[in-house]
Parts: sequence; structure tokens; C-alpha cells
Amino acid sequence: MDGIAFATKLLEWNPDCRIIFMSGYMEIEYLKSAIRLAAIDYIEKPIDLPVLCKALERAVGDIKAKSRRDTATKAGREFQQHRLFNLLISKETEQKTVEKLAAEVKFPLGQSMHCIILQLPGKVEDKERKIEKAADIMRSSFCSALGSYYREKRQYEFILSYPEKDKYRLSSLYRKLLDEFPEARLGIGMDTGSYKNIYNSYKMACSAINCAFYQEKERLFQIDEGILQKNYIEPGIYGEFLQILAGHPQKLTEWFKELFAQLYQQKYYHKEQVYTLMISFLLAIYKKYPEVYGVDTGIWKEEELPAYVREMDFLCEIREFVEKLLECLKAKQEEQSGHGRIICGVIDYVAKHYGEEDLSVVQIAEHLHFSAVYLNVLFKQEMKMTLKQYLSYYRLEKAKQMLEQGYDKITEIAEKCGYANANYFAKVFREAAGMSPAEYRKEKGGR
Repeated sequence: MDGIAFATKLLEWNPDCRIIFMSGYMEIEYLKSAIRLAAIDYIEKPIDLPVLCKALERAVGDIKAKSRRDTATKAGREFQQHRLFNLLISKETEQKTVEKLAAEVKFPLGQSMHCIILQLPGKVEDKERKIEKAADIMRSSFCSALGSYYREKRQYEFILSYPEKDKYRLSSLYRKLLDEFPEARLGIGMDTGSYKNIYNSYKMACSAINCAFYQEKERLFQIDEGILQKNYIEPGIYGEFLQILAGHPQKLTEWFKELFAQLYQQKYYHKEQVYTLMISFLLAIYKKYPEVYGVDTGIWKEEELPAYVREMDFLCEIREFVEKLLECLKAKQEEQSGHGRIICGVIDYVAKHYGEEDLSVVQIAEHLHFSAVYLNVLFKQEMKMTLKQYLSYYRLEKAKQMLEQGYDKITEIAEKCGYANANYFAKVFREAAGMSPAEYRKEKGGR
């Protein structure tokens, strides 16, 4: 083909290209054809380089100007789409504004609609390409899609509009999204026949995708009755944690184990609440035990912790981190205090059984599979007191706590702390504290 035919085909294939003709002859018809093709210039041979350079500069300038116009147009359209999306998921929609924007961006409001949320967890490589790919899949599907990507939540939120007769095709669209992104999770909202109810569909989709935080092996999440259950964490749990941390840090592992079991069972607490709560717990642990900074956990200073925790997409990651931290703390304390595995075993057993009247050195030794004499020698070397003295000391300390903080009668406290009767308890208490239990309670402002 000649130059004109080639240029015609080229423009069909790529309308954005710019053409400069260079020819050895100046036929009128050829020039007219070049003009019809909107050529940048028609340069006669032999080529004058300055003339050619100016033509190239005009071509480049023309392409750049069109690119700026297209970018501005695209940005304006995306802004309008984002604005429409936010208006639709608002509880109170401005009907006239919504309908005007929908007409401008060509988004159909008079069809079946619902929300879906595509979550892309982790530090996904090539995130921008994946976001664009997700948008392409939605654009090329049978339904109209209005979407916004939220970087801080690492998720793409869509409102879908489709004819009711095509509703059965949604499941294949979901499969396509999940096949394209193996690491993704998908939350599905309720179907609604009117754009005025999109808010409810959006809230359901958010609650559904929130379940992915608890069920890391699942990928598709839809609404169920559990979403309607209580979804807030009891406010007293932080106070309970602080009491354990201050008085019985050796019980933290078991306490956290029970807490995570409850969270998994509920699975509808909003993950933001869990993040906030866990960060508070961890900051308190690091504050009390700064020696564990940098020990096998990757945290070196306080300000690193919140972002580090929020990067975890699943509850199992937080649980593993907490377990690892508590293991580090236990190892560090053993290293610093010299309380080895055997001594820690004694301390734990006393903490669990001090309220038993017949608790003895022999019973503790049998539990740990040692002779009472040998265990007593080990304990005295580490703790600078005999095991019997430690048991008496521990019971008295627990009694003091109950006298200061609780409402129990003195006879009840004696029984809870493993004393045979209240009189014996009062005698032992006076010898150790220099006053009776009642006097101690009064002095400490107990109830």
C-alpha cells in the first residue's frame, strides 16, 4: 500500500498517533489526502532537518496536550463516580443529586442492585495493576459497576446494577474475581430493588467481609443471622487484663487463649475494635516489660507497634504474634530471675491450688515428679525461702488483696486462702502483718 493507505490504516488502529508525511513529490491530490488525515506536516524532500525537528516538536506537543485533556477528563469522571458511590452508600441520599450524577456517569439506577467488597490482603505486589484488573473485570461483565478503592482498608468496594433476569450470572462473576486474585476475599451484600436501599446492602457487605478477619481459609462471605447479633466487645475486658498483668502475669497465656477462643466464636466483632484492643494490650505489656523489645517479634519501639499490628489481615496472625511475645517474655523472665522450668512449675501450681487446705510440699513434689526434699532444696536455692514459707507468704498476700478489694467476710477469705479456720488465719495474719485482718482492712480502706 502507498503512504496514504498505510496512514489511513494506522489511524484506524491507533487514533491517538500523529503523522508527518515526507515525500519527494508534491501532487495536489496527495496533499489533500494528507490534510484529510490531519497530518502534522507535509515535508518535501530533500529533508530540511530544522523543519523536521519543528514538525516533531509539534507532534509531541499535540500528543502531550491530548494526554493532559484525557487525564483531566478521566479524573473528573472518576471523581464524579466516587462522589456518586459515597452518596449511594450514605444513609440519607440526596435523590436529585444522585440521579443527576448517575445520568452524567451513565450508571443505571432503575435495576436490581447490591454491594460487593473485594479485599486484597497483605502487601500485594503490583497492587495498582491488580486494582485496574479488578475494575476491568467489572466493566466487561454483564452488569454496570460503580467502584472505589480504599487503600487503608486494602479493599475495592463496588455497587452493581443489573437486570433482574441476569441475577443468576452473579455467581460466575464472583468465581471469576476469586480465580483472578487467589489471595482475595469477597463479601456480598443483600439484593435491593432500589438505589435508596443500597446503604443496607453496603452495611451487610461490610459485615460479611469483616468475617474474613476470623476465617482466613474462607474466601466468599455472605450475610447470615449472626451478623444481627451483638457486635461490640465488652468494655470491662481491658480492666480485667490490667488486673491479670499487674497481679498474675504468669496467667496471661491462658487468659489470652480463652480470649482468642471467644473472638473466634463470635466472629462478628468489628476488626477495628479488635485491632484497638490488641494494640492496647500489647502496649501495656511492652511498657511493663520493656526488656522484650526486639526479642524475636520485630518490634523495637512503641511507635512501631500500631502499624505493625494493623498490617495483620487475620486474627490468627495477631494470635501467633501474642503467643510469640508471651513466650519471649516467659523466657526472658526465667533468664533474668533464674526461675527455671521447675520453679515456674511450682509457682504456677501454688497459684492454682493455694485455696486447698491440704496443699503441701509433698503434694506439689508429687505433681512435678520430684522428691519433696530435693524440690525444697532447689526452691530454696532459687527463691531464698523454703517452699512451705513461700506457700504461707502467697496465701497471706492473696488474703491481703481480698481484704483491700473485696466484700467477702474474713471467715470466707480464710477459707478461700486455704486456712483451716478463721481463728488460725487471724493468728498467722497478726504474726506476719502486726495487726488483725479486720484492722488491716480498716487501715487499707477495704469494704
